[in-house]
Amino acid sequence: MLIRLSLANLWARKRRLVGLSLAVLLGTAFLSGALVLADTMSSSIGGLIRDSGAGTDVVVRNATAVTDRPGSQRAGIDAALVDRVRAVPGVAAAEPVIQGYGQVVGKDGKALTGNGPRTAGNWVPDPALTPYRLATGRAPAKPDEVVIDRATAKQGHLAPGDRATVLTPGPVPVTIVGVATFGDEDAFGGGSYTAFDLEGARQHVQRDPGKVGTIAVRAVAGTDQKELAARIQRALPADTQALPGKAATGEAVDAVEDGFLKVFRTFLTVFAAIALVVAAFSINHTFSVVAAQRTREVALMRALGASRGQVLRQALIEALLIGVVASAAGLAAGLGLAAGLKELFASIGFTLPARGLVFKAATALTVLPVGILVTAFAALVPAVRGSRVAPVTALRGAGAEQARLPRRRLVAGLALLAAGLGTGIVGGGMVGLAVAAPAVLAGVLLVAPAGIRAAGGPLTALLPRLRGAPGALARGNLLRSPRRTAGAATAMLLGIAIVTVFAVFAASLKEGSGAETRKVVAGQLVIGGSSPAGWAGGGHSPELTRRTAQIPGVEVVSGLRNATSLVDGHSRQMLAVDSARLDRLFNLDVTGGRVTALGSAGMAVSKSAAKDRGWVLGSTTEVTFPDGARQRFTVTGLYDRTAIVGDYLIDRTAWESHADAALDAATVLRLAPGVATGTVKAEVERIAKDYGAPPVRDREGFVAARAEMLQTLVAVVYVLLALALLIALGGIANTLSLAAHERTRELGLLRAIGAARAQVRSALRWESTLVAVIGAAAGLVVGLFLGWVAIRAIGGANTGAALPFAVPSAQLAVLVVVGAVGGLAAGARPAARAARLPVLRSISAE
Repeated sequence: MLIRLSLANLWARKRRLVGLSLAVLLGTAFLSGALVLADTMSSSIGGLIRDSGAGTDVVVRNATAVTDRPGSQRAGIDAALVDRVRAVPGVAAAEPVIQGYGQVVGKDGKALTGNGPRTAGNWVPDPALTPYRLATGRAPAKPDEVVIDRATAKQGHLAPGDRATVLTPGPVPVTIVGVATFGDEDAFGGGSYTAFDLEGARQHVQRDPGKVGTIAVRAVAGTDQKELAARIQRALPADTQALPGKAATGEAVDAVEDGFLKVFRTFLTVFAAIALVVAAFSINHTFSVVAAQRTREVALMRALGASRGQVLRQALIEALLIGVVASAAGLAAGLGLAAGLKELFASIGFTLPARGLVFKAATALTVLPVGILVTAFAALVPAVRGSRVAPVTALRGAGAEQARLPRRRLVAGLALLAAGLGTGIVGGGMVGLAVAAPAVLAGVLLVAPAGIRAAGGPLTALLPRLRGAPGALARGNLLRSPRRTAGAATAMLLGIAIVTVFAVFAASLKEGSGAETRKVVAGQLVIGGSSPAGWAGGGHSPELTRRTAQIPGVEVVSGLRNATSLVDGHSRQMLAVDSARLDRLFNLDVTGGRVTALGSAGMAVSKSAAKDRGWVLGSTTEVTFPDGARQRFTVTGLYDRTAIVGDYLIDRTAWESHADAALDAATVLRLAPGVATGTVKAEVERIAKDYGAPPVRDREGFVAARAEMLQTLVAVVYVLLALALLIALGGIANTLSLAAHERTRELGLLRAIGAARAQVRSALRWESTLVAVIGAAAGLVVGLFLGWVAIRAIGGANTGAALPFAVPSAQLAVLVVVGAVGGLAAGARPAARAARLPVLRSISAE
C-alpha cells in the first residue's frame, strides 16, 4: 500500500522527482567516474606490463632491490651468465637485455619529453621475449643504428633513414633504421624507447660493457616456469636471482598498484566524497522544502488514520526509490564522466595511459549502496520532522516554513562555533584541525538562518533602490524564509569553503616552497628540470656539468645525482653531490657538524630525518647500493633546510662506482663576484644545445619552474572541485523551482495587479543570485579560517617547516564572481517557467 502510494506521489510530481534525483545523480556519477577511471588506469597499465613480459618464462636479474618504485632499474649482472643460462636444461632461448636512460632529440635540437620514462636498450631479436614489433624499417645492425617507438617518431617527425641524436645521457649520433610499436600501441604508456643493437647498447647505455641488465629466458614447451627458475638459480652466483616470468610481471603490476595507482585512486575518491557530501546537503535541503510543502497533504493522511510511522515510512520509501533510480543513472553517467575526466587531464598536460573504459562489478556494488544510503540519510531528518506534524495544526494552515527560529538550534550553533574557533586559534596540529573543521562547519550551518535574518536586511538594503520592484521582491523572499535561504546556500557554502581551503593551501605551499628554494640555492644558475627527481626534472650528461665548470666567470659547479639506496634496510632517496664546496652552492642552515668534504664514508642528514632515526653526530649506518655493495657511513653533519637536496647527502665519489646510470638530475652554478649572470647563462645555453637543450634558468626562473609543477596539480584540483560547485548550483535551482511552485498563487496575484513577466523573472533571478552570493561569501570566510588552521597544522612548529599563510586574492575573487554568475544561471530556468504561468490558473492554485 505504502509503496503504491509513494510511486503514485512521485509520478504525480515529476518536476519534484527530477529535482530530487539530479543531486543524487551528480554525486554518484563522480564516484562512479572516479572508480571507472581508476580501474581503467589499473587495467591499462597492468595490461601493458603483462604484455611486456608475456613471452618471458624466467627473468635473471641482480638480487639487490633498493626501491620498489615502478620502472626502477636494478644494477647489472655479469654478461658471462648469458651462456651459462643458455646451457641449463629446459632453456629454449636466453637473450641479454640492457635497459637504461635514453632520450631522443628532435629536429629542433630539443629533447623529446613525455609523461613516462625515457629509456634505451638493445633490440631483442627473439619476438617471444620482447613486446616490440617492427612497423617499418629493419632491426639495428650497427652500433650507431637505432629503432625508435612510433610515438617518439610521430612526436619528433622522424622516419627510417633520418639522422638523429640520442642522449644516453651523453649525445650519441645515430641513424634511425626502424620504427616499432609496443604490441598494438605506439609506445609503452607515455614513455619512449630507443633500441640499439647489442654492441651499441653495451657502448652507449650499459656503463660497464662486461655487464647486462637482465637475461630474458624462453622455456622449452611444457617446462614449468618455477621449476626452470629453480634450475637456473642453482647455476647462478648468490648475488643474482632467477624469477619466474609470471612472478616478475606480478611484482611489477603490484608496484604500480601499490604506488601511483593507489595514490591516484585515493585522490579521485577524496574528491568524489567531497561531491557526495555537497550533494547530501543539497538533497537534505530539497527534501526539507518538499516536506514543508507537503504539510497539508501529510495532515490529511493523518486525519484519515495514517500513523506517524506510516508517514515516516512513506517518506523514506520515496527517498529510497529516488536513491535507487538516481544512483543507477549516476552509475551509468560515471562512464561518460570518466571519459571526460581523462580528456580534461590530457588538456592540462596530464595525459593518462588509459585505453578504453573498464567497468567492474565492484563499481556498481560500491556506487549503488553509497548513493542509496546517502539519499536515505539526507532524507531522514526532514522525514522525521514531517511525520511529527499534528493533523489539526496542519489543517489550519499550510505554511511551508515556521517563522520562529528554534532557540536551542541557535544556542547549539553558537556553542559549536565558539568551540571550533577556539580550538582552531589556540590548538595546533592535525588533532586541532580535525576538531575545529567539523565544529566550525556545523556551527555555521546551525546559526546561518539567524545570521541571514540579522545581517540580510542591512546587506540587501540597497537592492530595492538599484533594481526597483524586482529587487524588493527578491529581498523580501530572501528574508521572509531565512531557514530556506540558509538551506539553499548550504551546498554552495560547503563547496566554496572546500575550494578556498585548497586554494589557500596551494598558494601557501607555492609561496613557502619558493621562499625556501630562494634560501637554499646560493648559485645563480641551475641547469635541468624543476625537480632533481623523476621524469619532470629529466636529466643530462655529467659531461655538460664538467664543461660548464670551464666557462669564464663560473666559480663553483656541482651536479646533483639521485642515489637511491637502502639505508639500514629501508629504501631512501639520497643525493650525491660535490661536497667539497657544497656550502658555496647551498644554504642548508647547518645545525651541527659539517656538510662539506664528506669523502667516501661521510653522510649529511637533515635534522628531521636524524630525529626520526635516532641519530646524532657520529652515528653510523649501513648503506646498501644498487649493485649490492654495502658500506658503513658516519653522520658528519646535520642541517635544517631540505628543499632541493632532500634528507640524505653523500659525496659523488662515494656513489660513482656503484651508480646504475651516469645522469645528473640538475646542475647548480655559482658565479664569481661581479660576473654578469646573463652573459654566463647565454654561454651555458650554447653548450647545452649539444645535450638536448635542457633548460637553463636563473634562480628566480628555477623557483618559478618548480611552482609550475604545483600549478598543474592545482588545475586538476579545481577541475575536480568544479563538480561540487555544479551540484551546489543545482541545489539552488531545485530550491528556487520548488519555491516558485509553492508561490504559484502569490506570483499569479503579482501578475494580476500589474507585474510584468520580466519583473517576475528578474525577482526570482535576483533571489537565486543572492542565495549564491550569500553561500559563496560565507564559504569564503569559513574556508579562509580553516585554510589558516590547516596551514598552521601542516606547516607549524610540530614539523619544523612553517608555511606562510598566503591568500590568492585574484582566484578567490573570481570564485565569488563565478558563484554569483552561477546562481544567476541556476535561477534562469525556474524564473522563466514561473513567469510563463497563466494568471487565472495561478490565482486559483492552492
